[in-house]
Amino acid sequence: MASTTASTPARDHLELAAARTSPLDLAPASSVPPSPASTVTRSLDNTTATATALEDQSAQEKEKGGPPPPFASAPADGVLEGDIEKVEPAPVADFPDGGWRAWLVVAGGFCCSFTVWGSSNSFGIWQSHYASYQLADRTPSDISWIGSFQLCMVMACAVLSGKLFDAGYIRYLLCGGTLLYTAGLFGLAYTQNYAQIFLAQGLACGVAAGVIFLGAVSSVSHWFRARRATALGILACGSSIGGVAYPLLINNLLPKIGFEHTVWAYGFLTLGFLLIACATVNTRLPPRKDGPILDFTVFKQLEYTLFVAGDSLIMWGLYLPYFYTQSYARQHGVDSNIALYCLSILNAASLFGRIIPNYLADTYGAFTILIPNCIASGVLVFAWIGLCKSTAGTVVFAILYGLTSGAYVSMMPVCVASITPPDQMNRIGIRIAMAFLTISIFALTGTPLSGALITASNGSYVGAVVFSGVVVLLGSAFLVWAWWVTSRKKGTRWV
Repeated sequence: MASTTASTPARDHLELAAARTSPLDLAPASSVPPSPASTVTRSLDNTTATATALEDQSAQEKEKGGPPPPFASAPADGVLEGDIEKVEPAPVADFPDGGWRAWLVVAGGFCCSFTVWGSSNSFGIWQSHYASYQLADRTPSDISWIGSFQLCMVMACAVLSGKLFDAGYIRYLLCGGTLLYTAGLFGLAYTQNYAQIFLAQGLACGVAAGVIFLGAVSSVSHWFRARRATALGILACGSSIGGVAYPLLINNLLPKIGFEHTVWAYGFLTLGFLLIACATVNTRLPPRKDGPILDFTVFKQLEYTLFVAGDSLIMWGLYLPYFYTQSYARQHGVDSNIALYCLSILNAASLFGRIIPNYLADTYGAFTILIPNCIASGVLVFAWIGLCKSTAGTVVFAILYGLTSGAYVSMMPVCVASITPPDQMNRIGIRIAMAFLTISIFALTGTPLSGALITASNGSYVGAVVFSGVVVLLGSAFLVWAWWVTSRKKGTRWV
């Protein structure tokens, strides 16, 4: 009998489904519909045959040791079975935002920042030394071209290194950059004229620094998202500590062991930090080997273009105190010890100017924190010419300017990452590189232009200060514009 045969749970389930089925749904496409009784009878017969076939299949699978067929419960009212199959699992977090591997990358990036930006931030010592010894016959503008070209190469070479980074060649970048940096530094120990110093310190060290630094910064962006600003702030602290260590090393060793052996010590310290970076910095996201080396399509994004324009103008004037404070303080009779170590004081203060703003940026947004610091830096540039004529004023200026200007370098990659769409994060290398390429033009010409203004004014720093202060404040205005556009898109002012 039919009722006796279909006694299994599967049979009960199928009979229930058949009972719920409308007879009209089972009707054939005919002009004369069959009677309801015949339709139900035919439906139950079909159900009985199906249940018998399924029971036979289940018995065979049990004999083979396989699992029974999965009979799912009926779906809830209003939910289609096809919809259930389309439901995807909740997305997993793409970025670790921590863990020993991620923090090792930050440690390696810290070492890169120590060597690359610590050296650039300490060029004021070489500016003062060269003007008194090897390059005494050269103008301040000529000497500053060495440091500005090195700074320019740090950013301009990011175009090539950014493309290679996105393609997955981070190890080659770090090892090749370390070899070139070492060759440039140890070659500097044997230089005797302007051309040799320029090639060793400006060209070789500058290109090597550019190859190394962008890979380190972009690697951190692969491992952090929610805490990216904090991680990049820790990385940027390397430049502050390097800016303290290098002046202390050079100022103490130059009078004792001479130029050649001082540069050797300088080179060995740099090599040690770069070897640590080679061992720890690594990428995580899949490589992207297609695409051009120069990608000008990134400038189609308005907020990106405004940000690059603002940062370029700020770079044009921001490094005047870094290059000329030591010379200016000596010229105005500031205590010799303070004059020697004012750069170390400035870079020590910038340590807090990098950690605190980057920590706050994770909560309040990168632009929200960067803009007030840049405005304050522009105001302090105007105050520099009056404060640095006395010992107390030089110390006060070095501390305040370090606090405000420190956020500039550390926040550049953070701002680029914050306006990069999540689906384009694998292009973060080329986006940072294109920003650095544009900014490098202003880094190349900023301090030499200030030096030329000083020479044209017979040693007066007023023209250089006015120029630097104005362009820093103008660049800050562009950052405000970029913040406004971004905040309207994201619907929040904390960007």
